[in-house]
Amino acid sequence: MPGIHDAHVHVMVAGLSQLSTANLGLEEAIPASEAAGKLKTAACGCQYAHAFSNWLVADAYHIDDFDRSCLDEAYPDTPIMIRAAAGHSLLLNTVALQESGYDISNEPPAKGSYLGRRLDGSLTGEVAELGMTKALISYPKPNLFHVKRAVQHAVCQLHKAGVTSCQEASANTPMLQALGQLDGDNQLKMDLYTHIVYAPEHLGEEPASQLHKLLDSAELFKTKHVNTQFVKIMLDGVPLAPYYTHAGLSGKNEVDEDKICVDDVVEAVARALDAIEAARKRNPGGPRHEIAHCSGVHDDDYSRFRALNTTAEMSPSIFFTHSFSPTENALMDWNFPRMLSHNAHITIGSDWGVTEPPSLFPGVEGIVPAVGNGDRAKGATTLLRMLTLSGAEAVGREEETGSIQVGKRANFIQVDRDLSIGREGAFRDAKVQKTWFEGEVVFEASTRQL
Repeated sequence: MPGIHDAHVHVMVAGLSQLSTANLGLEEAIPASEAAGKLKTAACGCQYAHAFSNWLVADAYHIDDFDRSCLDEAYPDTPIMIRAAAGHSLLLNTVALQESGYDISNEPPAKGSYLGRRLDGSLTGEVAELGMTKALISYPKPNLFHVKRAVQHAVCQLHKAGVTSCQEASANTPMLQALGQLDGDNQLKMDLYTHIVYAPEHLGEEPASQLHKLLDSAELFKTKHVNTQFVKIMLDGVPLAPYYTHAGLSGKNEVDEDKICVDDVVEAVARALDAIEAARKRNPGGPRHEIAHCSGVHDDDYSRFRALNTTAEMSPSIFFTHSFSPTENALMDWNFPRMLSHNAHITIGSDWGVTEPPSLFPGVEGIVPAVGNGDRAKGATTLLRMLTLSGAEAVGREEETGSIQVGKRANFIQVDRDLSIGREGAFRDAKVQKTWFEGEVVFEASTRQL
């Protein structure tokens, strides 16, 4: 079948997570009393823990009742930064707060930020959403050689999942420099469509001035396999508890626009589709736009995707059939049948950025019947198109990739079963046996990778 297009990945972050980040576990919360011990154990197993200079960086689902004191005794002089809440919060010890420039005793509140505080008003060390900005801009970044190593590692993992093209969801200067060098040396065996961050700063881990400079010079970073014409604007939050920031509603039951965080597009941020509609009015023939994640879409908005030539990118695939709390279920709802009934253009992404493998197959297993309106074979073929040709269409490359045809590039994969039949369990159990990129075998299960 054609190579898979993953519509939402964090290539550099995923590579660094696997090579340089201490993994404390992403399945369940950790008691604060166990945090330091688990961090010491995890750091010992981290191959390149020194990549962030004197800082130690880790991943965790959550640490219950976190306070920086649970790390300070074991790490009085080493800055600790633990990414948590699906990347939407950080857990910092005292020295990390200090080196990042936070006023521990009297840090002022900030728009769109969550700053955990003790009873005396001082910081606990838990910061979320825009509250992460100081830390993510300040912490030492890996050198270019290691960024290239991390990107190459992530690309190999994507090959194992059958991915031959992907959309990078948070591109910044170090990543584009690494991709440019790799492609220039003929070492990049992946088509990457880089969404360069416009806002907020913490997503790009660079000051806004540097990110905007990068956008202005994006064409200079374009290479054979790296297309830099895409821009990323993230608004706020993740629809999973705990809810760190919330705009709230006015007395008229409307979104309180004073709480919107992207000030310079405030005239169009009531909803992303409103912004796209405004852009279409100014430039009717402009490029295809895209909204990431697309869970919890309002009933009135499904029809607007096709009308506004906007892709509905559905991610993270791992959550498509996951059970959530009643509150979360209202927002974590990827309604494929409703999107399809309005002929929306749909792609699927993993939102891969941590240690789990990036395969899209297991996540779509549970939606095969719904996508096919009860017909599993129809659902399977529809999903296969979303995973391949629809992805190529989303980035304007359907004439070159996305299907196996004479004249197109030889990006395809071999799977151990026929997924188009729609047999129950096929996607869940499917194994990629071989991946080709431009006719070259880049992964073979019998040899793990090439």
